[in-house]
Amino acid sequence: MKKLHFGKILIIGILPLFIGASFGASVEPLSCDAHGPYEGNVMEDIEFDGTATGGTPPYEFLWDYGDGNSSSGDPHPTHNYANAGNYTVILTVTDSENDTASDTTWAFINAPPSAPVVTVPDKVRRGKLFKVEVVSTDPDGDDVYYRDELNDCTSQWYGPFPSGQKYSYMMSISGAPGTYTLGVQSKDTFDAESEWTYSQINVTKNKELNNPLLRFLQFHPNMFPIIRYLLGLH
Repeated sequence: MKKLHFGKILIIGILPLFIGASFGASVEPLSCDAHGPYEGNVMEDIEFDGTATGGTPPYEFLWDYGDGNSSSGDPHPTHNYANAGNYTVILTVTDSENDTASDTTWAFINAPPSAPVVTVPDKVRRGKLFKVEVVSTDPDGDDVYYRDELNDCTSQWYGPFPSGQKYSYMMSISGAPGTYTLGVQSKDTFDAESEWTYSQINVTKNKELNNPLLRFLQFHPNMFPIIRYLLGLH
């Protein structure tokens, strides 16, 4: 009876060990996340973010950017797009057991507005106000901002203005007579900047006021507007 009792104890004690050896801990299935969606402007570097869980590390990351380009190895690569559009981005992860998982996201690439069309007088008087008219069109219909540049001095951005709508403002040039270059640039609400547009402006001297009538008009700027206009004193 003692021998039989001992045998029962031995079997009961070994059974858990046998089960544990035959059925190891299960491995979580491989999965990955491409995160996103991503946004950027044409030729702007975009940082992608890929993660993987489960499976058997280490992992190999393969990115398909949807524009005919791809990269492998880095889970956090950077890439830029030459053209605007909405691109399908696919991340594929392979683990050490050669199991794979994939995830899809998108990258929206914004196009800049057109270079401004600028209208200015060919010739202006030194120190006299003249009108500058600009217009730029954004391909996505975004509002636009403008800034100008004269003598290497660039203004702040002003706006926003509706895409395709003309905007005009007054300015003057008080420097010495000569030819000046006025540059105007636009950008959209995503900070995508257009090319600069440059215009030449000839600045001339003010007329010498040797005539008594001209001197009189100089000291009475609100009188005889028609005469002042005909004499170029406006």
